[in-house]
Amino acid sequence: MKRVYVFDLDNTIRSSKLGKILPGTKKLIQELSAHKDNVLVLATGRGFSKIDVLEGLDIYFKYKILVNGALVLEDDQIMSEITIHNDDIDQVILDMQKNDIAIGMVGYHEEVVTRYDEHVKMAVGSFHRKYPEVDPNYHLSHHVYQLWVFHPDQNLIDQLVSKYHQFVPFHWHYGGIDLVYPHVSKDQALKEVLKKYPGYQVIAVGDGHNDLGMIKLADIGILLENSRWFDEAEGLYDLRGPHVDLDQLYNFFKENNLLIHEEEDK
Repeated sequence: MKRVYVFDLDNTIRSSKLGKILPGTKKLIQELSAHKDNVLVLATGRGFSKIDVLEGLDIYFKYKILVNGALVLEDDQIMSEITIHNDDIDQVILDMQKNDIAIGMVGYHEEVVTRYDEHVKMAVGSFHRKYPEVDPNYHLSHHVYQLWVFHPDQNLIDQLVSKYHQFVPFHWHYGGIDLVYPHVSKDQALKEVLKKYPGYQVIAVGDGHNDLGMIKLADIGILLENSRWFDEAEGLYDLRGPHVDLDQLYNFFKENNLLIHEEEDK
């Protein structure tokens, strides 16, 4: 059977709490990629400059859906990109300054913030090996694919960004949100990739708010136990996967017949 496997990164492939990719998950990715009829897709909110946390596994993914779908790479070449207009960025910067809230901007080779405070440090600490640079004018000379808004009060952020009809928010586990255009999402980017693979079975794995669309799109959608979105995801996923920190994803795939077995090759 020909299959497309789609994996979220943070708290799906990689444990943010433990700060690493566990051995069973590495084995799973390597084994899946070794089969000629499998296509592996990475789908993450991270930009290109921050996927070094894959610990060398990046070579196994033919496609990388980055920045929640704003940037798609095929064999590490740009397949598609959607950038945010400077006027929209300026509006968010100004509004958040009035509320003493920092924002971040995700480019291709770097990610920056408008300033540092305790919310920024707390939010990015488990996801980045080094803190982003401070550059409030980054967007004037670089493409920006996504904005971050940093604050632990989710209700406050929702209230502030509710007026932005040009954006949709994706909530983090803690400390803020991603802002992208409404036509930007992992599932929309995945649809473009899947046009190249008619007839393939699609298996998608994730835990986050930004994963629900691709999990619903997949033939087999897997939402991991560590997700905080099960209420919202009711009816969208097919299987409830193991907690990322338990390193049971390989065994879960095997138990649910999601690996290609030798007898299928005969």
